[in-house]
Amino acid sequence: MINRKRNIFLLLVLILLMMIAISTNAASQSLPGYQEYSQLDIGIILCDGTKAPIQDLLNSKILIKGKILKSPQLKSDEVVVYRMVITCCAADALPSGVVVKLPEKTQFHDEDWVGVEGTIQLVPFDEKLKTIEPVTNMVPEGSAYPYLTATKAYKISAPATEYLYY
Repeated sequence: MINRKRNIFLLLVLILLMMIAISTNAASQSLPGYQEYSQLDIGIILCDGTKAPIQDLLNSKILIKGKILKSPQLKSDEVVVYRMVITCCAADALPSGVVVKLPEKTQFHDEDWVGVEGTIQLVPFDEKLKTIEPVTNMVPEGSAYPYLTATKAYKISAPATEYLYY
């Protein structure tokens, strides 16, 4: 009797783990043809186009992952998806983020971890965005900033390493 109860319990645990694995995998699958970029990759391309041509970035289908930041300076369907970038140690970490126009009827909370897929363009920097630190840290000398129009956005688990290292 005890072995039967234990076996049923183990079977239920296995089924639950399989359901979690399937739902996590389905939620994190990216669309075919999308290339993952980090906010650090995008910043390097914008500031030093010799490492990767800006046109490659602008003509690509992009996947970025990061935390959500909402701001009153943005429209209701826009958020910043950002990561903390470290050059030496945690004390020098700076947020770097991309403004994202979310798909219709998509809602997230501040600090949610998300995956966002879409296309990126450079738009003229709006002075009202200067108060959004993750955005201003992504504005190169040319005074344009990256703006991603998302075709898909979904919650993800926080990565094992939340920081990006430069």
